[in-house]
Amino acid sequence: MAKLLTLVVSLLCTAPIPGLAQEPATFAYQGVDRRYVLHQPSGQSGPRPVVIGLHGLNEPVEAFRHSWTMDAVADSDGLDVVYPAALSGRWAYADTRPVPLPGDNGLVDDVGFINALLDKLIADHVADPSRIYVAGASNGGLMAWTLACRMPERLAAIAPMISGMIERQAQQCHPARLAPLLVLAGTDDLFQSYDGAMAPEFRLMSVPETLEFWRRLRDCTGLKLRRLPAHDPSDPTAAVLVEWTECKDPSPQRFFRIEGGGHSLPSFAPLAERERAPHGGRSQTVETAEELWSFFKPLSLPAERPR
Repeated sequence: MAKLLTLVVSLLCTAPIPGLAQEPATFAYQGVDRRYVLHQPSGQSGPRPVVIGLHGLNEPVEAFRHSWTMDAVADSDGLDVVYPAALSGRWAYADTRPVPLPGDNGLVDDVGFINALLDKLIADHVADPSRIYVAGASNGGLMAWTLACRMPERLAAIAPMISGMIERQAQQCHPARLAPLLVLAGTDDLFQSYDGAMAPEFRLMSVPETLEFWRRLRDCTGLKLRRLPAHDPSDPTAAVLVEWTECKDPSPQRFFRIEGGGHSLPSFAPLAERERAPHGGRSQTVETAEELWSFFKPLSLPAERPR
């Protein structure tokens, strides 16, 4: 019962963290102004790699920006980071969790919104269309799973974090392409249980079950596990890197299993007191943004074949 209540009440959040305020840009989609924040390295122009960062439930964009170091990675490596904002604070990632448009004018189409956002970034000469990546955490991780199913042909790689799949998502998932995947989850996540959970409207699959779903699609028969060295000897958590091998589909699938980690993104940053216990606690085993970019950087969409 406790697992059900935390799943339903929180669905599915990362803890708000005070962040830097920035005036967002907007564009109209479905008759509604949709907001996003664009972080660009200073003094650079022209199409660049873009990471789309999807926030958690009711998490302000500024708080999500502050919860990882992707902006710093962007400044050092010359990429852009885009932070779209969900309507009503949550992503419309599945038909089991619809989000109404303002004024009872139908339902939010967030897959269409992300598609339209990519079109705008490309038309504005911000994004290299072959090097657009998505990373989402918690509720944003659920949206990232949906994008892996619904629009992988537009994304060079996808990283759903601290989030398994909803069973309904898996049942409706027939991807036109298997995008490279980086998955990260903590085994002691108290909000979005690593072991899965039941809610009135749906079943949350466990993280191992979610990974097995994608392993079957890739038809992989091999597995490599490597325990990563500890960054801080006093950190009670540990990171295990899992990679699938001998796959019929060559796109990589990588998993960071954070043993003892909770419902937050690992970082080397010193722990605030409130990060030690809520949601299972934050791990200091890996720097999430750096691992994401290390995975994303060499990947691009395959070139279209001549007709």
